[in-house]
Amino acid sequence: MELLARNPVIFLLVSLNYLLVAVALIHLIFKSDYPVGSRLIWMAILWVVPALGIAAYWLVWYRREGRL
Repeated sequence: MELLARNPVIFLLVSLNYLLVAVALIHLIFKSDYPVGSRLIWMAILWVVPALGIAAYWLVWYRREGRL
């Protein structure tokens, strides 16, 4: 917990990132209609590309739904 004591902002941003990735993964697994190959690609993107992966997933999802 030294990171929390030294840099609380970084700790909170990393925690928020993992929370948003978890929410996106739950949505991807249970609510989306992507084929299995696309789901695996999105899972890799969400874990490898920290903040941009989350934004890209929701942007593409809203475009597919016709909301954007």
